This record gives sequence, structure tokens and C-alpha cells, in this order.
Amino acid sequence: MFQSLHPNIQLRIVIQFLSKVVSSMIFPFIAIYYTEKFGASIAGVLVLVNVIVSFLAGIYGGHLTDVFGRKKLMVIGESIKLVAQVGMVIVNSPWLQSPISMYVLILVTSITSGLIAPASEAMLVDVSTEENRSFMYSMTYWTTNVSLLIGMTIGGWLFQSHLMELLLALVLLSIVTWFITWRFISETYQPTEKKTQIGLRDVLRKYREVAQDRRFLLFTIGGILILGIEFQRTNVISVHMANEFVATNFFGTAMDGVKALSLMTAINTLMVIFFSVPVGQWLNRFTSTGILYVGFLLFGAGYALNAVAVHLPLIIGATILLTIGELIYTPKRQAIMAQMVDYEKRGSYLAFNGIIFQLGKVVAAMTLMFSHLVSTMVVGLSIFGLAIAGSFFTYVALRKE
Repeated sequence: MFQSLHPNIQLRIVIQFLSKVVSSMIFPFIAIYYTEKFGASIAGVLVLVNVIVSFLAGIYGGHLTDVFGRKKLMVIGESIKLVAQVGMVIVNSPWLQSPISMYVLILVTSITSGLIAPASEAMLVDVSTEENRSFMYSMTYWTTNVSLLIGMTIGGWLFQSHLMELLLALVLLSIVTWFITWRFISETYQPTEKKTQIGLRDVLRKYREVAQDRRFLLFTIGGILILGIEFQRTNVISVHMANEFVATNFFGTAMDGVKALSLMTAINTLMVIFFSVPVGQWLNRFTSTGILYVGFLLFGAGYALNAVAVHLPLIIGATILLTIGELIYTPKRQAIMAQMVDYEKRGSYLAFNGIIFQLGKVVAAMTLMFSHLVSTMVVGLSIFGLAIAGSFFTYVALRKE
């Protein structure tokens, strides 16, 4: 079925896989570099600034891709990113060591990645169809998880001792990515807006129009609530497992709460790697949205159980349950979203949807704030309540007017 996808989709899947393998060897560990060079307090501020700047760049990039088109913005972004990554090699060379310059160049890389992302996502929607979108998103979801697993495993071993070599690999991959994008990716959108409409007022006008789309706004709120469940793993659930987990022996290994959390993550990742593509093919049979809510509720139930579980067998069972829900809802929700967006504002719509990740983290942080005031059962019910609320907002958004 992969061969039936548009060549742009095939190329972007390959590019994203290779890019994420190499970038995940470096950037998930960059806080270690900041801490070593600047200290923990300043490192936290630098990471926060990076996240905010990348988010704002994504918002602006969503507008720009509707003004300039997909390919042009992607080629420009990849070009700037390549120059910045060459600079990262230089400032980490034996002849020059400049942590401040390294941070500035990483910031430039984050900005260009933010600009490119909405154009890439909009291009995938441009050339896909209702019939193959679930499969396409399952493929991208699969490649993302496989690349992260490979990249972070290698990076965990090599980041501190072979940073220079990893940066060189990043530059070589960026050259390949730039060339493929420039030479083989075809343009999928011819903008109708004037190219001068790139000021702040124009950006705010575009996103005001998106926010006034009631159905899409409700759909986005539903997405925020569902993502608020996923981020519980690194908030409420991690604290619960560290403090409440009953230590046990697992195939000869002494398991504490932290190790149980790592096992939970590994099971989730491996299930996604092995089952996302076949589940994506299976989802193509469903034309109604009912299966989406099944995915939401299974996802929420699994996380709710993990928020109260203290024994390993229940944690493993709950992790399998939540992963089944994740495999169902993730590609289905993305396929439905692609059908909802206005063609002329596709980049802005997709960038607007990107706020679910940031606000999902806020929802998870708020849950952590009150979790110590109530019982674990109340916390678990609250997490499942997020799944119900997310399903409700999504249903209201998708119901026939």
C-alpha cells in the first residue's frame, strides 16, 4: 500500500525517518550539554526559551505556507537549517568551543524546524485522499516511533563522548534532505494571497479566522484534553510509580517504580512499532467516527489504571490497553482533521492544531498540582474524565449540523 501513496508522501516519510533518527541522537539530550556549560538553572531557562520560540515559529510558518506555498518554504527552511548545523560543527570543533554560539545555532535550527513543519504537514494533506489518510498517518506515526527508538538509544550511548561525530552525521543528513526536497518534491499548492501579507497583523487576522471556525475550535479543545492524558506519564503517573509502586522481581530483575515506568514506555513504543501499520490498514474499513471515541476511551482507561496501579501485572495490562486506544485514535483523528481544514488556510489550520501539544502539557501540569490533595482513585477518575470530555467536544465538533 505504501507504493500507492503520492511520491511526495513517500519521500517525506523517508526524509522524516532519517532526519528524526539523527536529530534524536542529539536534541533530546541537549539539556545535558546546557547544564554542563551553563548550570542547571540557566539550562532550564534556555530550554524553555527554545520551546517557546519553536512554537511561535510554527504558528508563523503555518501562515507563511499559505502565502508562499509548501515547497518554497521547505527549501528555504532546509537551507537555513543546513547553514546553522554546519555552524554547530564549527563551534564544537577542536579549534573553537563556543557554547553560547551553539545555543544560538540550535535556536535557529528550532526556528527553521518550526517554519518547515506546517508546510510539510499541509503538503501531506494536499496530496493524500480520504481513503489513504489513515494509512498515511499510521506510517508517519510508525516511522516517528521507530526513528526515536533508534536515535535515542544510540544518542544515549554516544552523545557525551562523540558529539562532534553526531553533528557531522546531522550535517550530512541535512544535505541529503535539502537535495531531495529541492530536486524531487513537487509543489502542491499555488497561493492566491499577495506575498506581502506576512506581517504580524496578517498573521493575527488569519488565526482569528481559524479560531472563529467553531467546529475546528471544538475539535482542537478535544485534542488538548486527550493530549493532557498522554502527558500524565511524565507527571502524575511518574510520581505515583516512584512513590507507591510495590517492588517486585521481573524475570530476575528487581523492579522499582522508575524501572516500571521505563518498562511501560518500552511496551508502548514496541507495540506502536509493530502494530501501527496493520492497525492503520484496518482503520481504513471504518468510515464513521465511532471508532475514534472507542480509541479515546481505551486510551483514557489505560492511563487511569496506571495512575492507581501499584502492581506490575496491572501496569502491563493497562499499558497494553492504552496503546490499543492510541493506535486507534491517533491516525483516525489526524485523518478527520485533514478533512475539516479549509484548503486556502490549510497551513494555518494545521499550525493552530499544534497548540494541543503545548496546552496538553498545561492540562497535565494542572493535574499534578492537585493530585497530592486527593486520593489516587480521584486522580484516576479525573484522567478518565479527560477522555470523556475530549470525546464529547470532538463529538460536538463532528456531529451533523
